[in-house]
Formats: sequence, C-alpha cells, structure tokens
Amino acid sequence: MGLVLSRDEVRELTGCAQRALQRQHLDALGVPYGVNAQGWPVVLRDAAVKALGGEAANDARHEEATINMRFLDS
Repeated sequence: MGLVLSRDEVRELTGCAQRALQRQHLDALGVPYGVNAQGWPVVLRDAAVKALGGEAANDARHEEATINMRFLDS
C-alpha cells in the first residue's frame, strides 16, 4: 500500500470520476487532501482512514499485558 490513495481508490471513496466532484465529496466527508498540478485530489491514506472513523495501522494502541498475582499473598 502506498502513502497516498490511488486515483481508483479516491474514485471508489467518493463515487465520482471527475476531480472537481471528488474534491466536493472529500470536503463533505471531512477528508483532508492536497491538489496536484493536474488538479487531482491527493489523499494521504492515514488521513482518509482517520477521517472516516477507522484506526490507521500504525496507530494501533498496544497495552502492556499484566498478570494479577495477588492471590499468592493469601
């Protein structure tokens, strides 16, 4: 997987093939993006995941495992 969504992925996300409509839908979804020299929206993969309520793979919260050994005190 790349750092940014492919054009096909942006089209799938927005349901639009036209770049102006894609930008409108990304705005409505609250997905941050940049615009390249050709006018196409450029969406960071992690930003899209976070904006849509998911959790990016790198942000997975890890909790340290603990064992309750208090029963040994009795």
